[in-house]
Amino acid sequence: MKQNWKTATCSLVVITLTTLLIINGQKQAKNEDQPDVTQFPTVEYQTRKHVNLSEERKKKSKKYNSRHTPVITESLDQISMTSDWELRLPALPVAKSAAVIIGEVTDAQAHLSEDETRVYSEFIVRVDEVLKSDGQVQLDSSVAVERFGGRVRFPSGKVMVAATDHQDLPHVGKRYVLFLIHEFVGDEDYTILTGYELRDGRVFPLDKPGRGHPILAYKGVSEASLLNDLGVALANSLSQSK
Repeated sequence: MKQNWKTATCSLVVITLTTLLIINGQKQAKNEDQPDVTQFPTVEYQTRKHVNLSEERKKKSKKYNSRHTPVITESLDQISMTSDWELRLPALPVAKSAAVIIGEVTDAQAHLSEDETRVYSEFIVRVDEVLKSDGQVQLDSSVAVERFGGRVRFPSGKVMVAATDHQDLPHVGKRYVLFLIHEFVGDEDYTILTGYELRDGRVFPLDKPGRGHPILAYKGVSEASLLNDLGVALANSLSQSK
């Protein structure tokens, strides 16, 4: 793919239906429809060396390598990825999900890709309920789930952010309904498709898609209402698969 790198402060790389916006020396305007990136997990740049990583971590990090983006350096402020992830996505994407779980996030860690071109975060979720499973998720266990995004802190103290437009990252200590997929071909690791935070008996979408998206219909509704609708959606999905 031909790349057109400009000397301006922004570089735009188009990859099929995904766009990566590299922002140098400037800040994105605050947008209430965007996640609070200050809460993203952070990886320390000086401890990134892959010689210190396990073979399992090296394998996970290699999945996020990109031939179309430059190596992350301190000159970057933000990498913003715009994709069509929410296009035609229903509010309860049970048919698209390999697993649907309810649980609390107990840990979160950001990581650099093997080639240091991207940032992804891994979350450990204590599984309280398994609503759908492909056999890998067990009740009363913990499962690792991933999502593009996170922060990198350089030795100078500067922090660079990587995020996907309209996608947020879960917070440690929060309880969620998570819809999980296997994003990479031949990969058994789980990636978050979308989800809902369950807080004080109410529902709050993890993600912030554009106005009118079906996901937003559940904003502020009761937890019982969401779980009832989810039960119906799961039953319908099961009957259609037979």
